[in-house]
Amino acid sequence: MSSFTVGGLSTGVDYNELIGKLIEAQRQPITILENKKTSYNNKISSYSELSTKLSTLKSAADKLKYSYNFYVKTSSVSDETVLDATPSGITSVGNYSVSVTTLASEEKEAHSGVASSSTVINNSGSNKVFQYTYAGTQRSITVATGTTLDGLKNLINDDTGNPGVTATVVSDGTNSRLIITGDDSGSTKTISIDAGTTLDGTGSTSDFRSSTFTQTKAAANAAFTVDNLSITRSSNTFSDVIEGMTITLKKQGGVSSNISVSNDTSAIKEQINDFVDAYNEIAEFLSTNMAYDSVTGISGVLSGEGTARNIQHRLRGIISDEVSGLSGDLTLLAQIGITTDSETGKLEVNGTTLDSKLGSYIDDIADLFKSSDGVATSIYDYITEITSTVDGSITLRKDGLSDIIENIDDTITRMEFRLDKTEDDMMRKFTSLEMLVSNFNTVGNYLTNFSTTA
Repeated sequence: MSSFTVGGLSTGVDYNELIGKLIEAQRQPITILENKKTSYNNKISSYSELSTKLSTLKSAADKLKYSYNFYVKTSSVSDETVLDATPSGITSVGNYSVSVTTLASEEKEAHSGVASSSTVINNSGSNKVFQYTYAGTQRSITVATGTTLDGLKNLINDDTGNPGVTATVVSDGTNSRLIITGDDSGSTKTISIDAGTTLDGTGSTSDFRSSTFTQTKAAANAAFTVDNLSITRSSNTFSDVIEGMTITLKKQGGVSSNISVSNDTSAIKEQINDFVDAYNEIAEFLSTNMAYDSVTGISGVLSGEGTARNIQHRLRGIISDEVSGLSGDLTLLAQIGITTDSETGKLEVNGTTLDSKLGSYIDDIADLFKSSDGVATSIYDYITEITSTVDGSITLRKDGLSDIIENIDDTITRMEFRLDKTEDDMMRKFTSLEMLVSNFNTVGNYLTNFSTTA
């Protein structure tokens, strides 16, 4: 923008307005470029939004492309006081009988006690040692003179080499007692107070040798049977006995409970519906943004975009094409009640048909989605391909649009520079013209006045 102004007092012409209109006319190419830049930015935003919707569809497909995700299982337990059972997609449908003999437990060692938690247990004037072993790892705790019972508790808990015990102080109404508890259950997680303990009750110390501790709970494995097969585990919660099932034992003493596992067809149907909904979001988005209204002449943001058109075409193909290589009779989504609306391109689900097929052909439906050429697998792989941040078609198109925008910015900068120079030139020329006319007027006025006085 020029810093010059010219008033036009001599000629009566408003040069500022005239120059402004001339420059405005010459700015039209820049305005066109700015409109194109806005259009390209809108395309980039639309592709970003499309990527987000594709990510949602990819997540929905991921739940259908693997057996452990597709097969949602449900279980019932005949006696929930005995155990809890949570199956996964790989747990086999069937009935299991579990009988619990003993529960796994952690070990507890309780000291005979001292007067209170603030009782000084080492008043000897020198350091003493409390030594113990847990699960095969021995620790020697240095107990400084002046240490209280509560202090010993803290030394054990704060020890950076603590092998896995927790110390507490409990008052039994007469004495305060140090309790050492193993953090883990299982027969190998035993606790022993070792001979290296020099807190022995002599020399103004309290006795913390092994003879002053009582085992109140023994480290033990869980012992149980599954369908009369004897099994032991170090924990009451485990996932390696019945494939894919997490079991938590809760009660012991020869008690039994039956577990029944079945396919949760309602949950599987919900996953399929989620997949359909995610697909329809994309179908509607592409249809709207790729549309051209011949009556109004208005185009969608992605109208004419080859990348968007290819994505729409490929997704439709995966959804409608027959899945090859399947051993069952179901090879099309339409056979399980999922059809495509010819006008909108969106999927429609016949719930009654889908329920019926899930009840009778669940394995065939699983293959339809999760086989190597299955619908969910193909959708997942295709979205992974086109959304790759390195060479995905959406990424490449967005990068290309960004390059175009950068070139437009450079062009606009050059054009703005030339336009500013043109405006400055105009200002100087009109200023010179104004001065010339002013001089002519001065001479004219002189000659007029001279003629009048002569």
